[in-house]
Amino acid sequence: MAKVLLGVLFLLTNGRSINFFSLKQDVEIGSESAKEAEQSLSLVRDLNIAGYFLTIGQRLSQNSTLPALRYHFRIVNSREINSLGFPGGGVYIYRGLLQIASNDDELAAILAHEIAHIASRHGTAQLSRQLIVQAPIAIAAGLPATEAWKEQLGKLGISLGIDAPFLRYSRDQELEANLLAVRLMADARFDPEAFRTLLEKVSEMQTGEAARAPNFVFDHPQSETIAPEIAEEIERLNTSFRHARASGEFRAFQTSLERLPYPIPKTVVADTRPDSVSKIFTHPQDFYRLGYPDGWQVTRTSPNGAIIAPTDGVHPSRNGDDVTHGVMFDLFDIAVPDRSLTLEQATNRLIVFLRQRNQSLRVVPGAQTQMLVSDESGIRTVIIKKANSSNSSEVVWVVTRLYYQSLFYMVFVAPEDEFATYQPIFEQMIRSLRLR
Repeated sequence: MAKVLLGVLFLLTNGRSINFFSLKQDVEIGSESAKEAEQSLSLVRDLNIAGYFLTIGQRLSQNSTLPALRYHFRIVNSREINSLGFPGGGVYIYRGLLQIASNDDELAAILAHEIAHIASRHGTAQLSRQLIVQAPIAIAAGLPATEAWKEQLGKLGISLGIDAPFLRYSRDQELEANLLAVRLMADARFDPEAFRTLLEKVSEMQTGEAARAPNFVFDHPQSETIAPEIAEEIERLNTSFRHARASGEFRAFQTSLERLPYPIPKTVVADTRPDSVSKIFTHPQDFYRLGYPDGWQVTRTSPNGAIIAPTDGVHPSRNGDDVTHGVMFDLFDIAVPDRSLTLEQATNRLIVFLRQRNQSLRVVPGAQTQMLVSDESGIRTVIIKKANSSNSSEVVWVVTRLYYQSLFYMVFVAPEDEFATYQPIFEQMIRSLRLR
């Protein structure tokens, strides 16, 4: 078993994609996810509106190079700019995203991108990475070949449906999907150049109007400029195609969508619990987002970091702001010449740095545990700290996760006798974190 786990971890650390699921399980997982999603999504079921959309999807998906899957295409009647591609073939495009398309070819680009994620099996590849973090023993023993996989995922707290964490793709997966999407468009006789114009619109949403599309740009991390590989592929394929244009069918489709009323929003009872993380802190360059409770205040401490705490949670001291209730977070530089640090090495380096700033910090022996942080492997270290303003003790959680050439960290602090009150808030904040 140890050899199996070491082999799996070696593949991941060397950037190799790994997938523990069969194509049949892709279909099963996607089917269950689609059922859950459709309980909360308002779908456009009028074939007079959706017929043209379905025709474009079928034209793209009937490609002999793709895995043998049955794709189905749905329009979500929502202003949100988003899209979902469930394993096995379920494609759900939100009306808000469709309305940024200016012609048939840009609409084809939207659909081709989701088809490419499904065909490349990115969803279950992401799920496999998640399982390595949460259930390495189960992975070594082998995943169930029957529907027992659903019960196993449920026990691990892995959700399906629209909130499935395995639908948040990596940048490498985005690049792979983009390249395949361009080829699918060319094979179906759509102008590949339209993919470039669509990416430019997505980039504008990401940099100029990110609030319009928070879910899409988070789940589909795009570079601000088109990748050279995609540009070269478009150039290679673009020699014999007509320029993208809006056909009469496309214009009729968009007109029908514009006339379609949006569903009446359901009445939502406001969450008044004190531990609700209803506010969102967003990094200036959208590197990460973090939820926090209403009424807590944000104090920027560096270009990449901040303190979020209740109004009485921060007190000035000789060494700067002293957090007694709340969280501080930042990126910690772990660059080392000629080698890369593991998560454990980087975390230990951070703790040494923190102890240099506060000699009263004492790591609790054996209280360092593996956990999931924004769908990747992380570590939580428990530390006891002497309060500066009294002789009482504070409990500190240091939560870390590798992030490119740095270490993202969060330091949660609360008095020892109040920590049980704050712990649910801290756990929700950890779950809310999304790193790009």
